[in-house]
Amino acid sequence: MMTELWKSDANWFATWFNTPAYHALYGNRDESEAEAFIARLAQCVLNPGDRVMDMGCGAGRHAASLNRLGFDTTGLDLSANSIETARRSYQSGSNGLNFVQGDMRNITSLFPEDSFGAVFSLFTSIGYFQEEGGLENTLSGVNHVLQEGGVFALDFLNPERVRKQLVPEEIKEVGGYTFHIHRRMVPGWIEKSIQYTDEQGAPQHHVERVRSIAPSVWQNIFTEKGWEVQGHFGDYELNPWSPDTPRSILVARKISCG
Repeated sequence: MMTELWKSDANWFATWFNTPAYHALYGNRDESEAEAFIARLAQCVLNPGDRVMDMGCGAGRHAASLNRLGFDTTGLDLSANSIETARRSYQSGSNGLNFVQGDMRNITSLFPEDSFGAVFSLFTSIGYFQEEGGLENTLSGVNHVLQEGGVFALDFLNPERVRKQLVPEEIKEVGGYTFHIHRRMVPGWIEKSIQYTDEQGAPQHHVERVRSIAPSVWQNIFTEKGWEVQGHFGDYELNPWSPDTPRSILVARKISCG
């Protein structure tokens, strides 16, 4: 029984993120909080005229916030449902706002070299890939599309904080669903098992798996890419990072070798 509870597939996100239940469970995120966070981050790291990619944009709220601040913005996401929602909610009548359905592991075939002044990766989406090459392909793609001097901003969970505050089991009732949720940490991963009954009365089960990557490891990865870490924040108000802060938000700049 416990084995089945944690049974998953490598591309779990491609299926789970396209379900109505996913949007019900995570659809109550605060628009005003998102707007304020993006405004702070943009003021901190962007230059006027930067073209920005929101990589793993979900339903588009952060991309729309960037566009309202005056930046040409492209939102990229694997989920067809999320991109459809983003286009319906934000794209109509907007100048310089575009949503693209595609896989962040395949960025080099989607966008030209040096096409963005900044790439944002928000809410840990870069940590979903089970295969070792997935993360490397994604970061190489980011390097490909970033202009010299461009910025990569990574919003990731803080593994130590997760470990300290992990809730092993809970039940959530939202959007007409009753979600039975289990959480655990295993070597290298943070996992969440989600069980519920869908609209047709059929039992459903999805397991979210996110890599547990310490900030120091991310910094080493960025250095190997030739990116210089220029900021490390611990929450959406951009306070300094510490082992107890809820997030790990790293800002790195692509430095010219010349």
